Amino acid sequence: MSLSFLNVSHAYDDTAVLSELNLSIDANQITCLLGPSGSGKSTLLRLAAGLENVQAGRIELGGELLASAEINPPPEARPVGLMFQDNALFPNMSVAENIAFGIQAASNVSRQARVSELLDMIGLSGYAERYPHQLSGGQQQRITLARSIAAEPQVLLMDEPYASIDVTLRGSLREAARLTLKANGMTSVLVTHDPYEAMEMADVIAVLDHGRIMQIGTPQQLFEQPAAVEVAQLFGAAQTIKVQASAGGVESEYGRVQIDWYPQAKLDNACCAVVRPEGLTMSPDPHGALRITDLRFVGEAWLAHLLPQDATAGAQPLRALAAHPLEFELGDSVSLNANPSGFYIFDKGHEINE
Repeated sequence: MSLSFLNVSHAYDDTAVLSELNLSIDANQITCLLGPSGSGKSTLLRLAAGLENVQAGRIELGGELLASAEINPPPEARPVGLMFQDNALFPNMSVAENIAFGIQAASNVSRQARVSELLDMIGLSGYAERYPHQLSGGQQQRITLARSIAAEPQVLLMDEPYASIDVTLRGSLREAARLTLKANGMTSVLVTHDPYEAMEMADVIAVLDHGRIMQIGTPQQLFEQPAAVEVAQLFGAAQTIKVQASAGGVESEYGRVQIDWYPQAKLDNACCAVVRPEGLTMSPDPHGALRITDLRFVGEAWLAHLLPQDATAGAQPLRALAAHPLEFELGDSVSLNANPSGFYIFDKGHEINE
């Protein structure tokens, strides 16, 4: 079922967090709210859950009013499921009892069938009689997900549920969660500040910054076609550098970068570039403005750190990828060409030049 925020504003004391925000979340999709701390993403989730009262605007579920400044049902009266960073399983209840907690109104046979179905779905069949202290952190999180969707809520709201999980487990947990949510056709909203989590989990990502939606799109759209500096900076170990146009390229503190594929008329308005390592191609050049100060093998390529020939101590290096096998050595002088994928020019209004 779709979830819509219409002209929603919210403030804590005198600090505005959201200002006339509009966002539509499609049914049966996993939508991620991505942004830094303080961007307003968790506030949106809390408003939908009923943990905060709507101050201005309205929230609709399936086209029907869920909450407004005049009507704010409590969390238990809303057809939504909640999943937070703290899994909060009941320690005195078995796994089966934890999962069945929200479906007490169903018959015993129905509860048992639903618990078995969910345990199979999350790969923990046979764990029904265990207790939370007998489970690993990852297993507890999967049980929490099963409990959250046991009552088949119309929307599942998740606030950074994997932030406290060991980094080596997060990938498998996210994969299992996505498969479970898609198998249930669940409309889901995930809050995170981790771009990689957003790309792995979401069908659609909405990037928030200072209470504004900067861009909405698929993970591929946001990665390949960022519409603002704040979006481009999120992905792919990006660096932001100040630039000014020159004939056939741009000048920066790292010297000249040749851009063969970009119209000069649009380069003329350039004020900055967001650069990923794959967005630069190095060429050997004895007269190049940059030298290689470090080389690191990163799997399918080498990561090169580049500094101007006259760089001072402590200067921030520019990062570029070099193909494997490596054709460069430490200390080599190089010049740079920009690649269409991974090098994004922005004008003074922070809108991308296409």
